[in-house]
Amino acid sequence: NRAVLLFRLAGMATVARGAALASTSSLAAHGAVTRRSRVPVVAPPRDARGEGCRHTTLRCGASGRRGGRAPSVVHTSASVPDWGHGASAKALHQEEAAVFQGIFDLEGRGAATLNANSGEREDANAKTLAVQAMITTCPDAYTLCSIAETHWRDFDATATVRALAWLAKFKSLEASAAGGEGASALPREAEGATRLKSLVAKFANDFSTKDLVLLLGGFAQLGWAITPALSDRSRSLAVSSNLDKLSCQEVVCCVWALGKISANALKPSKRVLKSLEECCLSHCTSANGIETSQLVQMVWGFGQLGHRLPADTWFEALKASTSQLDDVKSLQPSEQALFAWSLSRVGLTSDRQVGKGLLRAFKATVKQYDLLSMNTMLKCFHLMKVKVPQDLLAKCEVRCLQCMSKCETGAISDFIYRCVKTRHAVNVHTRVYVENLVNSKMDELNAKDMALLMWSFAKLGHKPKATFLKRLEHRFEMLEMKPQSLSLLIWAYAKLRLPVHPRFSEAHYYMVWKELDGMNMQCLANIMWSYGRLGLDVPVDLFQQMADHFRMHLRECNAQNVSNIMVSMARMGHRPDRELLSLVEVHLASEQVISKFSCQGLSNVLWSLIKLKRHPGEHFMLSFQKQFGAQVGKASPQNIANVVWSFAQMRYSPYESVMESLFETVAQKVDTFSEQDVATLLWGCGKLRYKISDRLLEKFQAYCLKRARHFSLHDISLTLWGFTQQQMEVRPEVLQQMYEMSIKHLDKEFHTEAFVHVVWSLSVRNKVGLNRGAVLVERYEQEILESVHTLSGYDASKLFCSLSFLDCMTAGLCEKLVKIIEARAHSYDESQLQSILNAADALDVDLCPPTLRDTLKMQLDATAA
Repeated sequence: NRAVLLFRLAGMATVARGAALASTSSLAAHGAVTRRSRVPVVAPPRDARGEGCRHTTLRCGASGRRGGRAPSVVHTSASVPDWGHGASAKALHQEEAAVFQGIFDLEGRGAATLNANSGEREDANAKTLAVQAMITTCPDAYTLCSIAETHWRDFDATATVRALAWLAKFKSLEASAAGGEGASALPREAEGATRLKSLVAKFANDFSTKDLVLLLGGFAQLGWAITPALSDRSRSLAVSSNLDKLSCQEVVCCVWALGKISANALKPSKRVLKSLEECCLSHCTSANGIETSQLVQMVWGFGQLGHRLPADTWFEALKASTSQLDDVKSLQPSEQALFAWSLSRVGLTSDRQVGKGLLRAFKATVKQYDLLSMNTMLKCFHLMKVKVPQDLLAKCEVRCLQCMSKCETGAISDFIYRCVKTRHAVNVHTRVYVENLVNSKMDELNAKDMALLMWSFAKLGHKPKATFLKRLEHRFEMLEMKPQSLSLLIWAYAKLRLPVHPRFSEAHYYMVWKELDGMNMQCLANIMWSYGRLGLDVPVDLFQQMADHFRMHLRECNAQNVSNIMVSMARMGHRPDRELLSLVEVHLASEQVISKFSCQGLSNVLWSLIKLKRHPGEHFMLSFQKQFGAQVGKASPQNIANVVWSFAQMRYSPYESVMESLFETVAQKVDTFSEQDVATLLWGCGKLRYKISDRLLEKFQAYCLKRARHFSLHDISLTLWGFTQQQMEVRPEVLQQMYEMSIKHLDKEFHTEAFVHVVWSLSVRNKVGLNRGAVLVERYEQEILESVHTLSGYDASKLFCSLSFLDCMTAGLCEKLVKIIEARAHSYDESQLQSILNAADALDVDLCPPTLRDTLKMQLDATAA
């Protein structure tokens, strides 16, 4: 379409030079043929003599052209290309060839100048007219370039424009014949192209506005960089009076050409673009309107130039002619995609009526789409916020399967990514087919496509096979990845909990270290979160560099970035320096900053600070309570449990109003809590000595009775201990359920610390519980004797007191527990020392040695002093 457009404009420019064309009418009168009846041009034999041979020599612009390809092209009548408005070379009479030969006799003999005689002007005009006729009758680009290189002295502005337009046409036809790829230029063609560029510079001031449009189109079609002279001349387009002389087709060609050559040259000024925009808008709103194909080219040109069109004005222009939106269906799929992409480039994406029109056209022609065009349309619909129906997405998926095998891995990855962005659940069969196809083409996969594909798989919950991951990791080591691709790739591994080979993790560490200076905070947060979730052993030096990068860009972080990075630091097992933690605390204490955090972000930050053994100051805690209490209704069960756990760990007494708000929310959502959340809440309230209302405690007991089989051994120990710290008695059936589940867990895998907590809870304030505790001790006595040495001083004291109260202490257990308690007596506070002393007094003298009582009394006196 662009080629046809250029050569229609070439004809217009030719008509504009009426006087010059009138002089050539005598040449055309000797047997010019129409396009349909054109006789194929046949090259004469090399040894031919006479005018035929001379004519061939003249057309080539060289004498003989021996050793090269034939100057003429043989075509059948069904495939003859359209060469323009003049007669074919075969139709020229013998005398015309003689005239041409006579005109250029002086040049053939190497004469440099013309004699100053009375016929000088007539000879120059005759030569110019002959050159124009020769250009019109050229059969191919090689011949045209030869004429330009040989007879350039006799070119004028008209001949230059005509030659450039025909050259663009020939090259376009060659590219079409070669399947879209133009043939490489021969030396003679390159010389002729250089000569034409110099002629454009020579006649720059002689070109009319129509000539200028034609030249711009030719340069764009040939892929040439615009010359400085032509660039200066194009500034005249800013004058509205010049643009008014152009037709709609010429204006569209001008915009398209400027967009085409913008990649190789400076963009036009804003004034020129504004003038072109106003002119295009006037043609769109005129009575004749503008064709859909022209609209596509115009919008594409503005998009390439990066010129954003005013949405209100242009949407009204598009809606005024509803046929334009309806005619989009008549475009080829690639043109539809180009139009949609161009609209997004110029900022015309906010009108739903235009988006719906594109969607209707897409739906009507989806079976004809290739994968690249389909990806472009889905991307544009996402930008336009147009919801694509699920049935249409299913058709897209079917179309993708049909043409996927012929596509590159980039298009395949992009399609899966687009499906995820439109929230389309890709069929399992399609996912497996994509995985296998990409695996077979793994060597073609680049860094960006690898990251997008794995990210899409993670969003879809699709775990690739081990063979795919192995090849992908080998390919990963050969690529250079940008920070965003690094973060998406490792995030996908963490989300799917895929196994990470040490070699892959080391390669990822190296690339992160290499790209760390240019990494934004979102990428850093994703990478650190992934490392923490995967439990990778991150090198200390890399961890320190990431922490330093976080420190330098702390003010650029949003709430989610800070939350994820702090949680990741706590999970990775490396503690940052105090300076960084203090800086984060001061930064978050600001009301302006902390007000942007969600409940999850607030709970994560507080949890991570406690995990990193940093107890925040009062100023931070006041800001935290104010912000969390204000939005506690939006908090999830895990957020609430983590906040209570953090309060308990730092032994901080929050405001009563904050705790009341927390447990009001808990009472409303208790059925949505997990077993771990309930256990954490009860344990935290016990540590804080916070009294839970009887009504809520009844809900907790009913919850435990109903879901006891889902509690882990650790959750049972925390829950029972939390119940013992409340004044309300635990229902016997709840204790029985917990007791039975404890035995099941302990039989499966004995855990000493959890066993101590369960026995302690069953021994406190409940006579029925005492019997159950004694049964547990008797059942697992051998396991306790084998693992008692692993207990901490605190757990050893709890077990000692529990066995004393349950009256089930044995000599072997007592001996080992006494050794632990005596060795760590200095670590107990006064209340713990008194509890141990009371338990020792309750035991027989034969079991408990007097040295323990003496040690405890001495430590009590020292503590009191």
